[in-house]
Formats: sequence, C-alpha cells, structure tokens
Amino acid sequence: MDLVALARRIVAERFPEARAAVLAGSVAAGRATATSDLDIVVLAGPEHRVREAIRVEGVPVELFVHTDESVAYWFERERERGGCTLAHMLATGLPLAGAEVAQLQELARRHLAAGPPAWTAELLEYRRFALTDALDDLAGATDAGERDVVAGQVLVMVAELALGSRGAWLGTGKWLLRRLRENDPELADQLLTGHRCAVVSGDVSGLVRVCDTVLDGVGGRLTEGFVRRDS
Repeated sequence: MDLVALARRIVAERFPEARAAVLAGSVAAGRATATSDLDIVVLAGPEHRVREAIRVEGVPVELFVHTDESVAYWFERERERGGCTLAHMLATGLPLAGAEVAQLQELARRHLAAGPPAWTAELLEYRRFALTDALDDLAGATDAGERDVVAGQVLVMVAELALGSRGAWLGTGKWLLRRLRENDPELADQLLTGHRCAVVSGDVSGLVRVCDTVLDGVGGRLTEGFVRRDS
C-alpha cells in the first residue's frame, strides 16, 4: 500500500480546506515498520482543533489538527520544557497539501534552529542533585527489581542532563535516545552499554562511570549544600 498516497487522500477527504498538511513520523522518514501509523499534522480553521486517532483501510492514523494560535501555543509550551515535538514533526515531515505548507515548515525550522531556553543555574543544580540522589539509590539497591527500575530512571536523568546542559533539545522515549545520538553518539553508546550491563548482570559500575563523566562536566555530584527555594 502507498501510505503517502493514503495520507494525501485522508487530508483531501477530511480537510479539503486545509491551509497546510504534513506527514510526519517514520513513514515520512522512510523508516516505516509493521506497527507504524500515519502521523498527519493539519493547519485548518479554528473549529477543527483536535487530536484524533482513527483507522483508515486498516492503517492506524493519528491526526493533529491545529490553528495558528495552537501551533504557537504548543511551540512555546514544549520549548519551555526543552521539547520540540510539534516543531520537529512539521520541520522534518513530508508536505502533503495546502498553500501555506512551505511557510509553516519554514516557521518550524526556524523554531528548531533557535533552540530551547538555556538552563538556569538553579535548574542545573537541581538536576545534579536529583541525579546524585538516584545514583545513591542505585548503589544501595539490594532488590534486583528496584535496581532495574532505578537504572532506567538514571538513564533518562543523565541523558537529559547531558543534553540540557549543552543547550540541546530534549525528547521523551525513543526520541531522548535519538537526541543524544545526534548530540553525542559516543556518550549514547556508553550509556546504553552501562544500562544494559546494570540490568542484565547487576553490575552498575559502567553506568555510574558514565553518569560521573557527565556530572564532572557540570560541577560534579551535589548533595550537601543544595537548597531549593519555592517561589
């Protein structure tokens, strides 16, 4: 089945008034698998703002229907958290339809190029403290299940620390790893190896070494002296 043609047909039938439509995700990138769905972002009128999951001809489809205002809102909301999901979908997706699709994609590319807000000193200190605390839990874990859970937590925390402290975009799930691989493929490999060893054999030393390498680059572990004041 031609999935791109199906995506174009969905847009034409459901959103004939679309000002822009973009196919995002693995299908647009040429990495479709048996479980891939069609992620379609549509810029339409204000009455259509919705996120909807449907199935067309047996293919799962997720529709992200936006207005100018909701695009701006999600760009900024995600940026405040270091994320760029919608902007990345638009910037890297395949144009499907609409007179304004090139303009919308260029807007997304400029947003990505601007990058996330720089971490404040307070946020960096908190992230150092939180990771240090998690490493203490990892070192002290006597239950294999708890150790595995904490190892997963540590993996996410150190990846986010490495990215955020360098002014790079964050991600969630598989996109956290993809962001880290883009930014520092060697660190990504070391982190995955350390995590895998911790979970499979119970040896956390490799994972701890990777964490300390990242921590040393931003001031080291932090325990005593940390203060967080709620505003």
